[in-house]
Amino acid sequence: MTLRLTLASTRRAIRTFGTIGTMSTFLLTAAVPASAAPAAAELDAAALQTTVEAVGQINGRALACGYNDLVSRAKAVVILRVAKTRSLGEAFEASTNAAFLAQGNKAEGCPARAALTVELEAALKPLAPPSVHQLIATPDTPEVGINPRYLLQAANGRAIIDSDFRNQFQLIAFGYTFCPDICPTTLLEMADVLKQLGDQASKIQPIFISVDPERDTLAQLRTYTAFFDKRILGATGTPELVKHAATNFKVRYEKVIDPAVNPAHYAVDHSAGMYLLTPGGQFLTKFAYGMPVADIVTRLKKEIELRAEAAAADPAKGAPR
Repeated sequence: MTLRLTLASTRRAIRTFGTIGTMSTFLLTAAVPASAAPAAAELDAAALQTTVEAVGQINGRALACGYNDLVSRAKAVVILRVAKTRSLGEAFEASTNAAFLAQGNKAEGCPARAALTVELEAALKPLAPPSVHQLIATPDTPEVGINPRYLLQAANGRAIIDSDFRNQFQLIAFGYTFCPDICPTTLLEMADVLKQLGDQASKIQPIFISVDPERDTLAQLRTYTAFFDKRILGATGTPELVKHAATNFKVRYEKVIDPAVNPAHYAVDHSAGMYLLTPGGQFLTKFAYGMPVADIVTRLKKEIELRAEAAAADPAKGAPR
């Protein structure tokens, strides 16, 4: 999609989407909870300015490409998490306007929505934004009753089951590719875990299971997960197989349709977090959503080392069950 944009068309788009033309006013007048912007306050003025401009730049590209959910996400976080000053509001608006015009004049057209989602979540990280769609509560003791069994189709086309990965731990997250915030954040963290593990990452198979099989095709999953890290394996299945896997992991999810929008643009509220399975597929633990990556890496390194020690001492004990 290639657009040739002028200042007049920019203004028409602003009136249509109602997002950027009054952003500085929003920042000066929006009612912000007393708890808002604690993370943003920790940034020095220059870093905060840079972050706001980066988010504005992505917001402008999303606006030009018609990715309204990303526009709403960027605007909501800036309003809630950035100090209400004219200078920051104007910085956001100026970078949005410039990016909107630049994107419209690019011959190569729009970036993939998934790629822009990744960029936005990475840019928002310094602001520690709250979730903008619902997490479904999970029990305080998720390990009770979990039966980590699944039969799904991987994004590469082959069928996979929980016991396939006999020489690797499995790090599993549930979600969907149209997820505006929780899933991109989780997959960014998953990719960061792999990066921090270095060579030990070969001992981990990260898996992203879609709970939206109606929209998440294998090709869509393959493209989506590759934006985060090509080692992350996307998987889904028939609605029945997905439900069976989710039930076994005690993952809850439900479709949410806004009557004011196209029914095809539904959201899916779902449980969050990452599940760790041993080589061979035994459940070890669940990492809660938002757990620091450093803590996850520490636990994974410990489990990898324990498995190696057990294998060295007794090959039979070190082998997967």
